[in-house]
Amino acid sequence: MKLCCTSVMLPRWTLDETFDKLAEYGYEAVELRCRFNPDDSSAEPAFWGRHLSDVSPDNIVDKAPAIRAAAERSGVRVAALAPKCLIDEEDEIRKLFIGAVAIDKENPPLIRIGAPRHDRTQAYMPQFLAARSGFAQVAELAGEYGVKVLYEIHTGTVAVTCSRALELLRDLDPERIGAIYDVPNMLRVGLEDTRMGMEVLGPYMAHVHIGNGVLQAGERDENGQQTWQWAFCALQEGVANIPQIVEDLRDVGYAGYVSLEEFGPGDDDEKTKGQGAYLKTLAAR
Repeated sequence: MKLCCTSVMLPRWTLDETFDKLAEYGYEAVELRCRFNPDDSSAEPAFWGRHLSDVSPDNIVDKAPAIRAAAERSGVRVAALAPKCLIDEEDEIRKLFIGAVAIDKENPPLIRIGAPRHDRTQAYMPQFLAARSGFAQVAELAGEYGVKVLYEIHTGTVAVTCSRALELLRDLDPERIGAIYDVPNMLRVGLEDTRMGMEVLGPYMAHVHIGNGVLQAGERDENGQQTWQWAFCALQEGVANIPQIVEDLRDVGYAGYVSLEEFGPGDDDEKTKGQGAYLKTLAAR
């Protein structure tokens, strides 16, 4: 397995800083945020807001030479793109595919594409089947460009576990579409036995998001029921057994990228450096 970091957690770093600092801290790759910045160019940088790197579907081709130069200089490749794009947004999907090829024609980054969120007021199976049909079309389109797309196992979607993700992707070409084994998201809905989940995904397990979380008590509702909220935390401090997960990744022969996701508070450099060092220590056991 190879160490990667999502730049979604690094809004205060410029494009060059992202590559250079990740190289300094021992990362082999970056999962590059590719989303539109808010209109307010003076907004404070934030995970889900303005990023100083400012890579988007509209400018990724223009920025591809700078991205390639940064990757060559630092030795940090772009393993994946992290846009905010849904399966029915074909124009934007095509821009992302073209951008991925512009960054690396021989080995384009993987591209995450999302499905509409699960509507709990509507029947589940029609939504699931619509998502499956949409991903089948996206996978076919990916074949035209020679790229591979990713479905992120994520809270609020139609497939929040490895088992459901397999049903979503079953019989689709694993060379053109795979799943992101997303620890912090699956943790929030009930993490399946980790090795079992990895084995269930089989050839569709194409990328990993690794992070951790803790439950925090919220307010009681009008019935007096205690509410709970998840919060990101350091890998060593959360509910997920990160050493076991890394061991399972190794045991099932996973050789792809493990991408750090840490959206908690703290200094960007300290988090990225420290958490990367911890993962490298675990991987070396």
